[in-house]
Amino acid sequence: MELRQLKYFLKAKELLNFTEAAKELYITQSTLSQQIKQLEDELGIPLFDRIGKRVSITEAGELFATYAEKSIQASNDGKLILDDLKQVNTGTLSIGLAWGLKSIVINAFKNFIAQFPKIKLQVTFGTTTELIDALLKQEIDFALTFYEGKHSDELVHEPIMSSDMAVIVAATSPLATKESIDLKEVEQLTLALPVKGFSTRDFLDRQFEKYKIHPNVTVEVNYTATIVDLVRTGAFQTILTLATVHGEKDLCAIPIRGKNMRREAVTLRLKDSYQKKAAIYFIDLLKAEDKEEYNQL
Repeated sequence: MELRQLKYFLKAKELLNFTEAAKELYITQSTLSQQIKQLEDELGIPLFDRIGKRVSITEAGELFATYAEKSIQASNDGKLILDDLKQVNTGTLSIGLAWGLKSIVINAFKNFIAQFPKIKLQVTFGTTTELIDALLKQEIDFALTFYEGKHSDELVHEPIMSSDMAVIVAATSPLATKESIDLKEVEQLTLALPVKGFSTRDFLDRQFEKYKIHPNVTVEVNYTATIVDLVRTGAFQTILTLATVHGEKDLCAIPIRGKNMRREAVTLRLKDSYQKKAAIYFIDLLKAEDKEEYNQL
């Protein structure tokens, strides 16, 4: 049994199409089929049901996939350990990042590169769901995001900071003179919010439902920077964490009265997976930041 056979098997399981799986693996379909057949012969049980051109995973295949994934992860971890034993001045650190937390990593990026100039930082922006999926597929080393709800047994989370949510308006808006705002007053605003599926939007929707708020959401955008640009025009308002708009000009943040509107930012990584020294150093730099400044605008 070889690691490449396990990788071929998992890709075929993911796509349930040998032709498409072979394309993504840059091999021929016949090679893929042959390697999977050899794996099945060695295991003594079919991993796939093949009915005409259709392919479906067997019960044995579902069970075996868990162990195949662990084997590949163990192999990857072993390589990482050996690489780390050499020195922490080469390689790539892949970070998954929620857009709302971009401001808190800027100094960490600068300080990290100053200490480890030969390590390449690779940053992927995404929703919390997308980042968790990337973690489970081992496409990133860790994720930094706002995260509520049940924590998966497959992940380790570590709090980094918390940030209050506020109504964000243009500095020229008549609302900019308000010292605070009640959540019920949000119903009178012309809101531009992230689309459903973004953790910020999901958080807000839960609050709206809990307190029976009916917001006037006129624009939904899947790019937070565009929401900020819309607010700058003065025609729209939004609700975001102060960390999200930290450093943004021409904006005013209005605290929301009497509601628990604080969010926790965490790092997420795979449980029982080897953590690169570079990742540990980077997270330590994040922890060293003065987070209070990110709760001001």
